[in-house]
Amino acid sequence: MRKTIKGLVALLLLITIVLMVLVFDISSSVEVSSSAQLNNADTVQPLIDELKQSLRSRYESQQINVSAAQANSLAGFINRARSQADAHVTFNNDKVNIALSYEIQTGLFPLYLNIEALVHEGNALQIETVRVGDLKLPGGFALGLAESFTNAYTSSQVATKAIASVESVAVENSAMQVTLAPLDALLKEFKNIETGSSRADSRILKIRIAHYLRLLDGMYVANDSENAGLTSLSIYLHAVMQEAAALSQQSSAPLENEAAILALAIYAGSGRFTTIIGDLSFAIDNIPSASPKPVLANRQDLSLHFIYSAAIKLLSEKGVSIAVGEFKELMDRGKGGSGYSFIDLAADLSGAHFADLAVNTQRAKHLQQVMGSAANESLFMVSINDLDEGLNKTQFTEKYGGVDTPLYQNVVDDINLRISNLPISQ
Repeated sequence: MRKTIKGLVALLLLITIVLMVLVFDISSSVEVSSSAQLNNADTVQPLIDELKQSLRSRYESQQINVSAAQANSLAGFINRARSQADAHVTFNNDKVNIALSYEIQTGLFPLYLNIEALVHEGNALQIETVRVGDLKLPGGFALGLAESFTNAYTSSQVATKAIASVESVAVENSAMQVTLAPLDALLKEFKNIETGSSRADSRILKIRIAHYLRLLDGMYVANDSENAGLTSLSIYLHAVMQEAAALSQQSSAPLENEAAILALAIYAGSGRFTTIIGDLSFAIDNIPSASPKPVLANRQDLSLHFIYSAAIKLLSEKGVSIAVGEFKELMDRGKGGSGYSFIDLAADLSGAHFADLAVNTQRAKHLQQVMGSAANESLFMVSINDLDEGLNKTQFTEKYGGVDTPLYQNVVDDINLRISNLPISQ
């Protein structure tokens, strides 16, 4: 019996070693420049408009058109959000080749997970093959594995319904057209996703968010005659962080801070955050909204940048929230956009930093103390003096070159230095 068990263990160990040798590589299979990919970020707006339309028309079939420039701009966004990841999309006749390389640090030397999927046109989502390192898998089998894993991880059927929503794929002239079935069933399934925390923890967070929403809705804010009747975001942040500090005596400071920020994102930003956070109807009857929206540095857009980035950080990760802000600015360089703005990026970075401190167990109470001391923007928002904005694509390229140049990084480093000198950072 012992020999049998030892034999099985040895066999499993051998299989594991063989799979690791086949799956992992010592070099990346994708060699791209995220800066070059992001240079076409201004082409992505039409794709976003189509996606928005598909959400608004959730009971109807929709067609989404994706060009090579758009696909690779999104691949560049992945790299900015996850520096370990590089991706590249190639359109060839009736097929689309999607290549992804992910760097894994082992302590001695990096290993790379190189994945390549070949999608061909036809009815439904049809994957011809998937290659993971030197391991080649049939497309249907690989798609089934991904579907099962995603469903299990999210405790939902979201992957199954996402795959089923693809009615057809057509490829022509470096572009792809995807026909989607009505998305209502898929969007409803997103509400069943459970990841990271337990259902009980999620429910507690929602109850706390509802509490802060009621607090915000009941606030009396005097009109600021010097600011055209608009209210500084600092007024609202001061109030919710004071409340968070009081409740943290019998609760968790990071939990209270997270709930306060998410409530403010809903109230002073957009009620659409409830779609991601989940149903709050069991805890609050109606979702209140600030009217008009508050301001930062006398600008409503900066207030939205700050609070959106803080919320995205809490709902995802800091790298993603920063990449979202940067990508949005690169999109704005195109015709009809407001131009690249380091001022907007400063608000994005400040918001992500604020949220980072808010849920840090070592810094959460300090943040409450600083924010509770006064309603003052200089406590949490950097100075925007001497920062460029309104740069079109030509102006941005002529002055900074791209997002991976020393000139560009110097500005980002300067903004981060300003953030490190904020009172909340001390």
